[in-house]
Amino acid sequence: MLIAFIDENGKGTFKELNKKTNKPYPFIVTSTITTDRELDNIRNNISELKANYGLPTNMEIHASDLFHPRKNFPLSEAQIRDFANEFAKIIRSLNLRIISSVVFKDYIIKKRIGERFTVTPRLIKDDKDLSVDVMGIAYKHLFERLLKLADREYSKDWILIVHDQINVDKDYQMAKDQMNIVKIVEGELVNNAFITRTSAIGRIFKPILFANSANYEALQISDFVGYIIRKHILNENSEKFPYEKLFEIISDKLDKDPKSGKIEGWGIKIWTYFAEVK
Repeated sequence: MLIAFIDENGKGTFKELNKKTNKPYPFIVTSTITTDRELDNIRNNISELKANYGLPTNMEIHASDLFHPRKNFPLSEAQIRDFANEFAKIIRSLNLRIISSVVFKDYIIKKRIGERFTVTPRLIKDDKDLSVDVMGIAYKHLFERLLKLADREYSKDWILIVHDQINVDKDYQMAKDQMNIVKIVEGELVNNAFITRTSAIGRIFKPILFANSANYEALQISDFVGYIIRKHILNENSEKFPYEKLFEIISDKLDKDPKSGKIEGWGIKIWTYFAEVK
């Protein structure tokens, strides 16, 4: 059985602005794709890494906690660098594939695309609707590439989609947000002409499963890789944490064009969504 472990980085909203560009941060959805036969190996490798650093083997690894540690975080800055480097190398060694879909957000006014705004522009469309549009594009591109990979290399495997559960304070909000994702995904699986032509479409378990990432190391990999890809595309490398070095390590596991070896459009699909402003 083929399993796609999906995690989001960022949100679809236009309200979270990058102060350097005065444009919204991108929305990224990343999938770690492997088979059920590999899950024990993934868990054992990552558990061993945690144990080597004196961490509980059941401790969840979140990229945001790792690279923005609180005072009581059990690793020093130097240890975090070493841990992240070893984590990336473990990911490279595992039998898995990674596909990430990135949606940049920009503004359009009177057909002038990408104009630099000194103040936040007034959007014509409601931010909630814009968020749904952005997420829809991200999941569309992710699933097109996921099923293309399944057709190409896993033509007999059934496919299970495992999505990290939405982390919100209130249960009703979590249920609402997860239902929005289900609607987006199911809409693509039913209406996307490219997806419906794949043979893999008939091998997908439904509905998708939402799970706590603390219980699945592969979801923690998606979180880690999504964060590193975010740093890569925003060119946010630093001396403190060498994100670009980590990207170079994990890039070996990004899906590639079988003929050219190109990652762009395969392992990482980048798109820009333009929101109309007044």
